[in-house]
Order: sequence, then structure tokens, then C-alpha cells
Amino acid sequence: MAEPLFFRKIYLKMLLSRLRQMHYLCLKGQSFRSKSTDISNKHMTKNSRHEFKYIIDAHMMPIFEEYLQKIGLDKDTAQDGSYIVTSLYFDTPLLDDYHDKLSGVKFRRKMRARIYENSFSYGGDVWLEIKEKHNMNIRKIRSVVDGDGFASLLHNTDVAALKSRNGNDAQLRKFLHYFQMKNYHPNIVVRYKRSAYVSYFLSEIRLTIDYDIETCAWSDFVDNGGMFSVAPGRAVMEVKFFGAMPWWFGDMVRRFHLSREPFSKYTNAIDALTAAYPIGR
Repeated sequence: MAEPLFFRKIYLKMLLSRLRQMHYLCLKGQSFRSKSTDISNKHMTKNSRHEFKYIIDAHMMPIFEEYLQKIGLDKDTAQDGSYIVTSLYFDTPLLDDYHDKLSGVKFRRKMRARIYENSFSYGGDVWLEIKEKHNMNIRKIRSVVDGDGFASLLHNTDVAALKSRNGNDAQLRKFLHYFQMKNYHPNIVVRYKRSAYVSYFLSEIRLTIDYDIETCAWSDFVDNGGMFSVAPGRAVMEVKFFGAMPWWFGDMVRRFHLSREPFSKYTNAIDALTAAYPIGR
């Protein structure tokens, strides 16, 4: 019986040693991640804006717009302040970005392609965007590619050539870095109408109202499939600013009994598609 006991003692010592090594490596890893996050957060704070969201009833939009005009907000000069936004959201095979939002991860990232018309075409320019969020700080990194570059990104062909053709574009290099590193792929399309207003108070303040939000899977969008409504009867108002808020902000919140609400078009769109196509058990 002495021999098995001896081996058990050796095994326990080896196991204890291994657990100590794993504990040490975990502590080192947490320290590294913490330092990396601190650096990222400092960069976010320096180069980011604030973004407040409010959900309003769509039938209240005319009243809101009349109020905004009375207090002196100007329509955005782009397309007379009203235009269509169509975004293709990318995600990882395991939908990491979607689950990060659901889990309440403080530092989150979304990857998307955006145009300001109804449908993507390989002939026009496309904006590639990284949207990063830490708490209430938002940072958007944008780059534009032509139709051929967008097509090569979608089909994961000649990405290296796309990078070399735009070698001086640091924003595009960053987008392609994350795109390849995390194996992003086209996921869903979100399309909506937007009314945009601008104001100035120490710095630019931008207010947008998004409505008639609809979505579908990218494959359905390519095949001209039907779109599903997201948050029907509701509109999303966003106030985006860098510095102090103007006098009218507090008055608007009190007058219309507004309260800030988290609302992600991407996660709500996925939830709408999941409800439309429930998975059988």
C-alpha cells in the first residue's frame, strides 16, 4: 500500500505546482489586460464624444421637430436633413459583438459598412466604420473604399491588395486588422430613415431621430428578401456632443418627460430576426 500512497503524494505535489503556475499566469494575464484596457480607455476619453439615446413614440416626431426648430436647431445640410442610412454589420462566427452588448461589457466594438441610400452596389463608395464604446464615451473610426474594394472585403479576396492600395489610410488598416484577426463576416443589414439637426454650444452638437427601422440577414438582402420591422411605432433620438450641453437640453428632457434608454439597433435587429425565425427545440 505504500507504493500507491507514494505516487498519490507525487501526483498531488505536481497538481499543486500546476495550480500555482496557472494562478500566476492568470494574474499576469489580468494585469496585461488591465493595462491594455487602461491605455485604450485613455485614448477613448481623449478622442471620443458622448451619446445619449431616448426612445420616443413615432407619432410624436412632428411635435419634436417643431420644438427643435423653435429653439433654433438647424437641419443638417446633407440632403436637407433627411436621408436613408443602410448599414451592413459584421460579426465573428460566434457573434462576439452581439454577446458583448448583451453581457454589458464596458468596452465594446462594432464593425460595419455604411451607405446613405437604399441598397449597396459595387459601383459606389462605401464607408467602413469601427464604433467603439466605453461607458458613455463613443469613438467612431471611418474610412471610405470604392465598390471594388468593398466587393473584395465581402468575398475575403485581395484584402492584402486593398490594404496596399490604401497604404496611407491608418483608419482602413485598423479596420482590416480587426476584420482579419477576429474573422469577421457579413451578418445583418439595418436600414432606417434619419432626420438630423445640428447646433453649436462651445462645440458642435448633433441630434438625430431614426425611424422606420428595418432589418434582414445579409444573404436575404442580397437576394432582395423582405425586411422585418425593428421597434415598430418607435423612433430613436440620439444627442451627440463633445463638451457641455446647451440650455435647451434640460428643457427638452423635462418638457417631453424623456429618460435615457440603452438601445442598440444591431442587437434589437438580431432579436427581431430571431423572433421571426424561431429555432425549433
